Amino acid sequence: MSAAQGNRTIMLGELLLKAGVITEQQLRAALTEQKKWGGKLGSLLVDMNFLDEDTLVKALSKQLNLPRVDFEGLVISAEAVQNLEADFAEQHQVLPISFVAAKKQLVVAMADPRNLGIVDEIGFKTGCKVQVAIAGEKALAVKIREKYFGENLPVRATSVNQSTEQAMEFTTPLGDKMVSADEDRFMVDEKPTPAAKPGGTASFSEKLKRLELLQKKQVQVLKVVVELLMEKGYFTRDEYRERVDQ
Repeated sequence: MSAAQGNRTIMLGELLLKAGVITEQQLRAALTEQKKWGGKLGSLLVDMNFLDEDTLVKALSKQLNLPRVDFEGLVISAEAVQNLEADFAEQHQVLPISFVAAKKQLVVAMADPRNLGIVDEIGFKTGCKVQVAIAGEKALAVKIREKYFGENLPVRATSVNQSTEQAMEFTTPLGDKMVSADEDRFMVDEKPTPAAKPGGTASFSEKLKRLELLQKKQVQVLKVVVELLMEKGYFTRDEYRERVDQ
């Protein structure tokens, strides 16, 4: 966690500018939208098509020097998930994805690994040494609903035993190798060849893209409705933003 700790005060926009994945003009546009509507900057940048979620995650992974999680082809054991309650996981958008009981080591996927307060709280609640990996916000939300609430998006995957000493694999910031939770640090291993998908079976990423398109349409409709309600004096923009940011 030393890399994330060193970036405690660095803002998301600064990280993305440094990574070269957005321009200053795009950042200003997103910040204007955030001031107007509230919400998270990363989500706004994705919704405004300035970058996709995968690029956002890769950039943060590289800048913070933390591994990123690819849920495509990843099997998460019930033993890992049971380390955190469903309400806590959904409220803070965190998901345990690997647990080595013998070492009390828990790997947690987060969309914002800079939130060290949540990392500390997870360590206190579980009594585990917590390792953090970065996941896309939308992909993470979908996976949390699947693992805790049974909203299943079936994905063909190879089995991974997360309760033993076997390695748990993640994509490194470089994107072309895998990272495993081994000993007290992440070790680099060769990336395995992905299993072939059966014909006609939509992958997790394909389903996620369809969900993102549906969400964007819903957001557009919501904005129109909210603007109309504000014009009619039902509430002010500040009141709306305060409720959204809660």
